[in-house]
Amino acid sequence: MTVKRDQTTFRVPLTDAFHQAAQGFYQHHSEPQKRKRVYLNTLSVQAAQFYLTCLGIETSLEKSESWNPTLQVLADTADLWVGNLGRLECRPVLPDSSTVDIPSEAWADRIGYLFVQVDPALTEATLLGFLPQPEAASVPLGQLQSLETFPEYLEQLRHCLSVSSAPRVTLQHWLAQIVDASWTNLDKLIAEWQGQDRAFSFRTPAAKTGLIEPATAGVKQGKFLTLSKVSEERVLFIVGIMPAQKQSAFNITVEVYPAGNQAYLPATLQMVVMDEANTPVLQAEGRQSEGLEFHFSGGAGERFSVQITFNQFTVTERFEI
Repeated sequence: MTVKRDQTTFRVPLTDAFHQAAQGFYQHHSEPQKRKRVYLNTLSVQAAQFYLTCLGIETSLEKSESWNPTLQVLADTADLWVGNLGRLECRPVLPDSSTVDIPSEAWADRIGYLFVQVDPALTEATLLGFLPQPEAASVPLGQLQSLETFPEYLEQLRHCLSVSSAPRVTLQHWLAQIVDASWTNLDKLIAEWQGQDRAFSFRTPAAKTGLIEPATAGVKQGKFLTLSKVSEERVLFIVGIMPAQKQSAFNITVEVYPAGNQAYLPATLQMVVMDEANTPVLQAEGRQSEGLEFHFSGGAGERFSVQITFNQFTVTERFEI
């Protein structure tokens, strides 16, 4: 099989095997419009599956609603089950179309939308682009995101899902000296920070003793976070908890500083504190600053997350007070 591609699309020949599968589902339906719709949906799903297979991404036709003749009667669906992520909608696009409609039944329970254009002879399919979530039922093709960024989108989605299932750090445990091994107390952390590159330590924020305030009536723990898979960009991340005057309330600090021989945070770095519903409540950018620091309070059992983003790479840490 010959696969054609350019910078922004991916073209796949629609083989006899693809058409045999579409014909098999086609025969289950008697209404002409439904038969045509099922045929195109089946071709689109198979073209998308081939593309994902080329990317080394696991898929399952058997788990897809579009591969169930009974569900095909009930809904206009062209979903493809992707690994442990969920359902990817693979909407067929007719030749010469400038827009594509998203049926109401395909709006929920989708990790994203791929748009697959078939040629008039049904011999080739072209993956045009994708959207994480359409904003309207009718999507102009000019609004699609480039296929080049789709693998990165799936990777970010996989990261978010793994983070959402990861255990939260219970900060009150720190007050009882119960600390996970991935966290380090402030004195040891600063010593490691300053020792990373002694040739530069005299002019990095690590040497400025007033930059990080000690935990006078509570606990501060920290760790180094890597913000890229291809570079050594790291930051020092510190979280502190201190009992507040109000009963069952606690003061929380969240800090981030440049690591290694860097004197300032990257200008494009962002730090966001989100509540349990993942709604941003505090947000700041690096902007070549020496560090970022948030102060807020919360009650016992309240949950929050801290998300640090740099060049589209995101690290999320989850906590419970």
